[in-house]
Amino acid sequence: MFKSMRRLSVQLLLGVFAVVLLTTLSTGVPAYWLTQRELEEQAWRNVRNAQQATHALMQAEAVRLQDLATLLAERPTLQRLLREANTAELTPYLANFQAQSDLDLVWVCPLLCGAIPSQPYPMLDGQPTLLTQRTVTDALSGEVLGQVVVGRWLDAPFLRQLALSTGASQSLVTLDGRLLSSERGATALMPAPPPQEQTLVLSQQPVYATYTPLDNGQQPPTLWVETALSTAALQATSTRVVWLLSASTALVALVGAFGGLLYIRRLIAPLQQLTHVAERIRDGDLLATIPLFHQSHEVQTLSAALRQSQASMGRALEERLQARDWLNTLVQSIVEGVITLDEAGQITFFSQGAEALTGWTAAQALGQPLDQLLLPTEEGERFSDQLPPEGEKRLIPLRTAAGKNIVLAVTSAQLTAVPLQIALVLRDVTQDEARHRLHSYFLANTSHEFRTPLSTLNASMELLLDEQENLSVAEMRELLKPSHLSLVSLQTLVDNLLESSRIEAGHFTIRHKAVNFYQLLQEALHIVRALLERRQQVVRLTSGTAVAELTADPTRLTQVLVNLLTNASKYSPQGTTIELFINQGDEMLRVG
Repeated sequence: MFKSMRRLSVQLLLGVFAVVLLTTLSTGVPAYWLTQRELEEQAWRNVRNAQQATHALMQAEAVRLQDLATLLAERPTLQRLLREANTAELTPYLANFQAQSDLDLVWVCPLLCGAIPSQPYPMLDGQPTLLTQRTVTDALSGEVLGQVVVGRWLDAPFLRQLALSTGASQSLVTLDGRLLSSERGATALMPAPPPQEQTLVLSQQPVYATYTPLDNGQQPPTLWVETALSTAALQATSTRVVWLLSASTALVALVGAFGGLLYIRRLIAPLQQLTHVAERIRDGDLLATIPLFHQSHEVQTLSAALRQSQASMGRALEERLQARDWLNTLVQSIVEGVITLDEAGQITFFSQGAEALTGWTAAQALGQPLDQLLLPTEEGERFSDQLPPEGEKRLIPLRTAAGKNIVLAVTSAQLTAVPLQIALVLRDVTQDEARHRLHSYFLANTSHEFRTPLSTLNASMELLLDEQENLSVAEMRELLKPSHLSLVSLQTLVDNLLESSRIEAGHFTIRHKAVNFYQLLQEALHIVRALLERRQQVVRLTSGTAVAELTADPTRLTQVLVNLLTNASKYSPQGTTIELFINQGDEMLRVG
């Protein structure tokens, strides 16, 4: 849902719908508000008109009562009955007059009615009343015969009659807030004194009410006429206006939205096509056809820019593929092995160099955990625990797939942080380690070989220096023999080192010439004679041939014979005889 809300067509449609809706509401809401105010003002005008009519009717009723009281006071029959004090005829006479005149009260007092209030709207026994008094004067003698009082009860029937005449509900409100003689037939508490106008809520319907004070001789007044008008019709009219406004707003909005939809679909159709093509390009289809539109300058520019981007992406992809192929060829061609790992420690790349070093193929290695594929020679060790920090190198003994133990120099580097990619470079240093061990052994052995003759030479020289005055020539000769032997050993050792250096440097040469083998043998025996004498050893020659002349390098052959005799002396017990055998083959001479 949220994805569809982000579509341009949906946003444009919602925008058009919102504009149409706001436009309709901006005109409809003020119209509704003005209509509502006009209806309210009309209702209040009706209430005020009903109030004025009520006031006029109350005044007209008061005038009618005054006229009836005057008429009754001037009747000769009433005057005669009062002069005669004929009570028996007076009572039915007054009752007949009351019935004919629609009066509630008709009283005749022989004298002044002092107990009867003189105000037009007094309260009699708690009941509001409209009263009028007139003096009865004898027409013949001018004598005052009494007073006539006529009146109407301001009760519910009177108020209903008043309501029928004014078209509004009528009630009476006293000073203490009681609602009296209301045609609603209920008593409610009102604010005392009541306001001139207020809005009431009766039976869940608002009612507009006005209040007219009645003159009952008290200030402030204690009696008011409430003229009320129900707003049910107003509410019904307002509801109809709201429904009409809502219906018109919805209709206009739907029509506007439908028209906007058609226009928007026509407007964004090129954009949708370009979006579809862009999604295909994003998914890797760089050969997708991009249409060229001419509806608007912006769409045309976008289409052209997308075409240029497609061409640039194609060129960039081709260059990237070439660079990747070149890099892959380079990585595969180097002797060192290259392995890449993901954040889970699984192998994602396994070069041909890694295959040659470990014995595992790329098909077997890809996707496998590093620690399950590469096993150190030490049991219980994990290959990943021995990896060096970035930028450093560490030697790790490894068992290959064939079970061979090798030593790898491993370096690591982090390719990317997110997602984590680590590259390992492996180099076989097994031979280097072997050469290093041989070199260490060679240095240790050479040091020992140098130390022995030097120690002997040093001891002989110190003894000669310290005891030269006390030594005879024979004794000096005996002391010089070990020194000479040590010098011969040092010379032989140095010659061997020089020859080794020449051989390692590739400068070793052999100069062939005719030589006498026995003469070279005598020279070799002369060189090692001191060693043989010190160890009390003799050399016995056993020859199976009489050969004497041969073709060889005299220097090299002498060195070989010296080394042979020296080793034989070293590794033979003291006081023994060293057997030297000489046998001649077809094309070579064997000495051992």
